Amino acid sequence: MLNNSVEGSTRRIRSVAMICIVLAGSILFRASVVQILGDARLEQMAKRQFQSRMLIRPARGSILDRNGEPLAINLEGRSLAVNATKVENPRSLSRLLAKALDLPALKLLPKLKANKEFLWIKRHLSEQDFQQLKKWHLVDRDGAATSGLLLVKESKRVYPHGELAGHILGDVNVDSDGVEGIELWKNERMRGKVLSVSAIKDALGRPTFLDSASLKNVQEAKDGEPVTLTLDASLQFSVEQELRAAVNKHNAKGGSVIVMNAMTGEILAMANQPAFNPNDKSVAPDRRRNRVFTDGYEPGSTLKPLLVATALSHGWKLTDQIWGEMGKGLKIQGRKISEAESHEKFGWLNLNRLIQVSSNVGAAKLALKVGADSYFGTLKALDFGTKSGSGFPGEISGMLPARKSWQPLTLANIGFGQGILVTPIQMVRAYATFLNGGWLVQPKMIQDEVGAPVEQPKRVFTEKVAAQMIENLEGPLKEGGTAPKANLPGYRVVGKTGTAQKVDSHTHAYSKSKYVASFIGMPIHVEPKIVIFASVDEPRGAYYASETAAPLFREVLNAVANRFSMPTRGDFKIAQTPGSDRVSTSSAHPVDIKQIPAFSPGAPLSPLMPSLKGLTAREVLRVLEGRKIHLELRGVGRVLTQNPLENSSLSDGETVRVQLTEE
Repeated sequence: MLNNSVEGSTRRIRSVAMICIVLAGSILFRASVVQILGDARLEQMAKRQFQSRMLIRPARGSILDRNGEPLAINLEGRSLAVNATKVENPRSLSRLLAKALDLPALKLLPKLKANKEFLWIKRHLSEQDFQQLKKWHLVDRDGAATSGLLLVKESKRVYPHGELAGHILGDVNVDSDGVEGIELWKNERMRGKVLSVSAIKDALGRPTFLDSASLKNVQEAKDGEPVTLTLDASLQFSVEQELRAAVNKHNAKGGSVIVMNAMTGEILAMANQPAFNPNDKSVAPDRRRNRVFTDGYEPGSTLKPLLVATALSHGWKLTDQIWGEMGKGLKIQGRKISEAESHEKFGWLNLNRLIQVSSNVGAAKLALKVGADSYFGTLKALDFGTKSGSGFPGEISGMLPARKSWQPLTLANIGFGQGILVTPIQMVRAYATFLNGGWLVQPKMIQDEVGAPVEQPKRVFTEKVAAQMIENLEGPLKEGGTAPKANLPGYRVVGKTGTAQKVDSHTHAYSKSKYVASFIGMPIHVEPKIVIFASVDEPRGAYYASETAAPLFREVLNAVANRFSMPTRGDFKIAQTPGSDRVSTSSAHPVDIKQIPAFSPGAPLSPLMPSLKGLTAREVLRVLEGRKIHLELRGVGRVLTQNPLENSSLSDGETVRVQLTEE
């Protein structure tokens, strides 16, 4: 029995040994096969464990103003991610992260429980976020993340001037891809080429090094290109200040300003209210759009000069007259067209007077006489109903009714600016034709774009008609016109007001309380040739453009004149104190400028030196206007001393020295 038991044990041991030998042999054979011949499935598993793909994002190109001032730049920041496979207590970690980053713990928990090696927790951490992570011991003293968390260095887009030109610059998303404005428009140019390369990662899932092929690709990667705008940051700042002040003064819904070079189409400043700060990601989409391009409106009386230009192009003269119906209005197809105010009763109006008093009846009758074909042709040639060609994202075409739909009432209404939808950029380029000799230029916002198609200016009006329109547009700024408050002492200014009713969204009729007040004008006989659009949307109280948009235009023109050192009218040469970049218009003790004698062309000039004491620089210019003198203004504020003294003889070519001081 004992022998049988021993033999049985021996057999079992041998069997187990044989099994072990067979298994060991199989394993050895399999290992040899894997090592020598390879196994595709295992290779893929190894790659998934130790190889990953990395996105290499080059530095995004900066946005600069015309003088090289940075408007959009990149700063290195930190973002927080997690390797969920390394998190030991997801529930506890979710609570800590929620306290540190002010995020909902219930939304964090699924990420921390996921069997994934990389998930974003929060992009672009603020310094406060980083300090809170330290406070809750999620980041150690050396700045390294703990508990399976990963701190990732990322480039963050920053707009160093805050709201400045926000509607033009636009915005980027968390991946630094443009979503608005220039950032969207020139995204491909600025973003560079994003590369996906192979990387070897460590046991924590962190990339450690790149293979030689990937390194070569990274070395060949190029950063994004910078974009230089036609914008002048200094002027933009002043324009935004003036627009904000006007909107606040009139309790308005908003407003817009454009400053454009009439010869080149370059946009030197462009502002909207309400403002938009691209650094604030919580701003509602409604405040982000650039209304100059994206919002249409009925232009009202600012369209009347285009009607007059059409008439001049078809044989009319500025002295030709239209009967204004003496306040009785004009009935067309059962509808009555009246003047803006019931007290306005106009008789015979020549084309200059028609624009000066802005007669609706006169414009309607002129449109009927000019004819639909002629007027439609002018508006079409000026690209109304078509995008301006600027290329800015979101630009609309506006609406010019098809010619075949024009009834007599349609023609009359469009004659005084109703029944057509335009954008501010369309209007400002239309007025530029009067200043540049009749050419329609394409608005330009990007400087020296290599390879970009350039639309050549097209002639819309003859040089003679353009010159006549400059004369025609002087009327509104004269005594008895609609825009004397647009005048800036020392400059000869032309332009036109428009106070257009808005359509009520509920009644679909013209509102009696909501208006868009606008003024489009330009200084003449100065360089550069600038045309300015200024509008105030839904002003409260005094809503006429003469009281809202015209004064805004004047202040914007003042900023333009100071920025570009535009010479004043006459033979003035202004010398300023070194370091002073503007002629002061501040008033500690306001002087009624209406009481200051102003020069009238043709009026005799006194040979005696007037008193200048206590006046501002602008008031000095007005008093001395028309004299052929060399004027030296020193300092800022109000006049302290003058040479020659009051009542001294004053000859042509004499130097007048004026010292100003701040009180």
